[in-house]
Amino acid sequence: MNDVSTHFFAIGIRKLAAEHQAGKPCSDTKREVDQLIQSMRDIMGPDKAYQVQKWSQLLEDLNLYNNSRVDPRWETIITHARNRIKTRKRTAMFYKNRFRKETQ
Repeated sequence: MNDVSTHFFAIGIRKLAAEHQAGKPCSDTKREVDQLIQSMRDIMGPDKAYQVQKWSQLLEDLNLYNNSRVDPRWETIITHARNRIKTRKRTAMFYKNRFRKETQ
């Protein structure tokens, strides 16, 4: 299990949101966000409890950049990233609980 810096990935997502805000196509930016999130998942390894912890931490890091005065293009990418991360977190929680029940 590698120690993952969620701050690094939050900054990466912010950079991608800024690129979209500056004119990069939305579909390209969303694809890069998905790749960034997948790379974080690959680095974290198979430990579901650790994944839940890190996904939660990344969501908290992204909430720091969420306010009502942001550009709609920025918000589109941040919302996309948050939804993907929530899905990853729920999946990890499901498998963590499922594995725990099967071993009992």
